[in-house]
Amino acid sequence: MSELNFMHENISGIYNYCDRWCEKCSYTNRCLLFKREAELEIRYILRAENSNNHNVTRDFDAEDMQEDVDFLSQRGEEKDNCEFFDAEDYDEDYDEDEDEEFENFLEEEYTADINQKSFNPLIHLSEELFKELDNYNNVVKTYFPSEVEKYDNENPIIKNLQTLGWYVPQISVKIRMCFWGKRQLEKAKSKLSEEIEEEMLNVSSRIVYLGIKNSISALNALRLLSSEMETETVLFISTLKIIKQMFLEEFPKAETYKRPYFD
Repeated sequence: MSELNFMHENISGIYNYCDRWCEKCSYTNRCLLFKREAELEIRYILRAENSNNHNVTRDFDAEDMQEDVDFLSQRGEEKDNCEFFDAEDYDEDYDEDEDEEFENFLEEEYTADINQKSFNPLIHLSEELFKELDNYNNVVKTYFPSEVEKYDNENPIIKNLQTLGWYVPQISVKIRMCFWGKRQLEKAKSKLSEEIEEEMLNVSSRIVYLGIKNSISALNALRLLSSEMETETVLFISTLKIIKQMFLEEFPKAETYKRPYFD
């Protein structure tokens, strides 16, 4: 067993509430998922380095494969122990076709045409925002080629581009997740499952809301750093503000919900 299993300072289920930007998180030293994923990544690197030594690789894999299985089981147990998501009876509402249904839902929303009944203007706008991110990055490269090429993490231009690069794609994905969560909440068969679905929906919507706020802040910072990109930056900000307004009309709790430890 990994020594991580005995680290009692871990916060149970904290990874249910984060935006997965571990490099910016102050709780990685108390997150079992982060520690274990880091451990697995190191292990895979070591396996690759020892791939020419068949004896080492064979022993290493046999011993550590079981740890991988143990970790996946423990991760499930850790999630079950989460303060808000603890639900022994939740399985009674489990639909074995739910994963397939979710994939179909995403495909339906992703490919929806403006003339189709399934067209969702908020999802469509978030997709357009995602596409615009690439165009905006190209604009920054035009005005600041040396900064972009060096990619210095301490450079304010790069730091704000990193913020956009993290949150804009996440906004697009999480907005779809929110609509899926809303559908699942409507389908809940018991009070317990309804509470769980609502909590999960609140978490996703909160992450979208904060992603929008952080992206707007990054763009405002870039606007102050460069007047040359004024037009493109203002347009980007305007699109985000429209998405924010539409999103809060659909998911009003996103503005006031507080995630444990993070808000």
